Parts: sequence; C-alpha cells; structure tokens
Amino acid sequence: MKDLLLRSFEQYSILWIVLSAGIGGIIGGWSKFIFEQMLPVQFKLRVEARQAFKKYRYPIIRAADALDRRLQNFVQFVDRKWYDDVSDSYYCISTLYLMGAYFGWCKILEDESFTELLHSDNRAKRHTIMFNTVYKGLTGFEYFARNPDIPTAAVEAVQVPRLAITAIGELMVKRTAENGKEAKSSVLGFVEFVNAYNSNPDFQKWFGYFDNLFAGMERGTNSAQWNRLLVFAVNLRALITFMDPDGRLTAPRIMHYHLEDMHPDVWNSVRKKMDDWKTKYTLAEPKI
Repeated sequence: MKDLLLRSFEQYSILWIVLSAGIGGIIGGWSKFIFEQMLPVQFKLRVEARQAFKKYRYPIIRAADALDRRLQNFVQFVDRKWYDDVSDSYYCISTLYLMGAYFGWCKILEDESFTELLHSDNRAKRHTIMFNTVYKGLTGFEYFARNPDIPTAAVEAVQVPRLAITAIGELMVKRTAENGKEAKSSVLGFVEFVNAYNSNPDFQKWFGYFDNLFAGMERGTNSAQWNRLLVFAVNLRALITFMDPDGRLTAPRIMHYHLEDMHPDVWNSVRKKMDDWKTKYTLAEPKI
C-alpha cells in the first residue's frame, strides 16, 4: 500500500502541485479580500454608526422624554378632552409635533449607519428589538391577537402604517449646511412645524394617522384606541429606561399607574415583552 501511494504521488506529482497551488491561491485570495476589503469596510461602517449614535443619543432621548411626558399627561387627563378642543388647538398641534419630533430623530438615526450599529453586539441587538417594538406599538396587531373583547376592525381603525411613520420622519427632518461644511441633521422647530402643518397637504395627510389615534379618545378596557395608545406609551418608556438606565438625561421612571385600565390580554402581551427585554421597567396588575 505504501509503495502504491508513493508511485501514485510520483506519477501525479505535477497534478498535486498544481492543485495545491490552486487551493492555496484561492485561500490566499479570500484571506486578502477579507482582511483588506471586507473587514476594513465593516469596521469603518461600525465606527461611523457608533459615532452617529453617540452624536444623536442625547436629542433622541430628549425627544422621547418630552413625548413620554405628554402621553402620560394625555392619559391622565383624557376625560378633559383637551386634544379635541376646537377653540384652542395648542394641545392638539403640540401633541402631533412631539410625535413627529421623536420619529424625526429616529429617521436621522436610521439614515446615518444606525443599522450597522444595531447588529454589532448583544446590547445593540437588544436595542434594535426595543427600538422597533416602539413602532410595533402603533403598527402591530400581535398585542390584540385572538382577543374576543376587542374587534379586529376596531384595531385596524387605529393602526398606523409603518411607512406612514417613515413619511412623517422624512417630513420632520431638515438638513442645514454652514460655510460649506457637511449638512447637519435636525428636526423642524415647533413654529416651522405649525406653519408646515397648516399649509402643506403632505403633513396633514400623514399626521392624520396620529390625529386619528388621539382624537375622540375615551378611557375603556375594551377600547382598541385606548389600548393601542397605552401599548405605545409603555414601549416608549421602556426604551427610555434602556437608553438612559441611570437617569442621567431624564428623570427616573416609575410604572404607569393607568396601566391597570388596560385589557388583561393586552397587558399580558406587553408584560411578556418586558420580561424578554429584562428591563428594569415594571408593570402594575390590570383590573380584571
């Protein structure tokens, strides 16, 4: 057997050399491509993403904090119908602005290499789940699945399409350049928003989904509109506690006392996600 192998190697030595060289060349080529092309590009994207996140972390937390406070105020005093007051539109227009400002900053993060960051490590992966779940509070149907007390048609009526939120983010973003420098991203100021909302049909069209969510709101355990708003509020507050766990940029969060008015099945769906996130945020028991 040994002699046979030696004769075989001698007979086909040139072939073995060619094959070895070919395989070695392929391995060497792939190694060069990975270390000289792929890894530097991925590293560059990851660095840019982290820089973007660091740059916009403060404004997005502040925008989320402002919106969170308005949502708590809205829910606490929903019976006073401030949003529906036709004699004074301030509460209505400022609520829409706070919604738009938050999603405007979200759009900026998405546009500036944020996706690469969200896949870079375990904490970032947790962040992308929570980040997207805030959207699902407005767009998703899983919180209301197989719920006999909340009709599907009612859930659909207060659902906000994902691309509608994207359109709102696009409308809210503005980019300004100074002295030939790279354009700086920010969101519209309140006065700019009010002027645009009153004159631009696109603003009225896309923000109409948010207006549909808030208008005519009434407290009710079996109300799709009420439960949709509470789910969104919970998810947003959970994201804030994750992004600012020590409360350095925002005041410490406590549980939403009004969650006891949420439908038990919806509450259980929300609680499960809280458990999956392992967040410090805790929920009160619902009224059953």
